[in-house]
Amino acid sequence: MRSLIFFTLAFLLAVTATAQQQQFREERPDYSRDTLLRLFADAPEPPETEPRFQHRFGMAELSAVGTRWRVGYLPFFLPLHGSMPWDHHQRWPDPFVLTGTEIASPPRTWRDQRTMSSELRRIERKLRESQQVEVNPE
Repeated sequence: MRSLIFFTLAFLLAVTATAQQQQFREERPDYSRDTLLRLFADAPEPPETEPRFQHRFGMAELSAVGTRWRVGYLPFFLPLHGSMPWDHHQRWPDPFVLTGTEIASPPRTWRDQRTMSSELRRIERKLRESQQVEVNPE
C-alpha cells in the first residue's frame, strides 16, 4: 500500500514537472499595424437594440428591467377575466377559470354531490305529488 501511494505521488510530480516546461519556442508578440488591423478591423458591429419606448396605434410599449410592458388604451383591448374586480364581482382572477382546469377533489366529494342531488330530486318529486292543480274552465 505504501508503494502504491509513493508511486502515485511520484507520477503526479512528474506530470506537473513536464507541464511546466515550455514545449514551444517563445515568440515575441507582433504588434505591427498590419497585424492589429487584421485582428480588430473586421470585428462585427454590435446589433441595433430596440428602443425602450414605442408608441403604436392604440398601444404603448415600454421595455424596462428585462420586461416588456404593452399597454393598450383603445376599447378593443378587452381586459382579462378578473382584471377588473368591480366588473366581475371577484377580487382576484381565478386561474382555474382562466386555464379551464378543474379543481381536484377527493372521491367523497363526488359521493356527497350525488347524495345531495338525489335528495333534491326526492324532495322535488314529493312536492310535485303533493301539489294540487286546479283548472277553472271558463
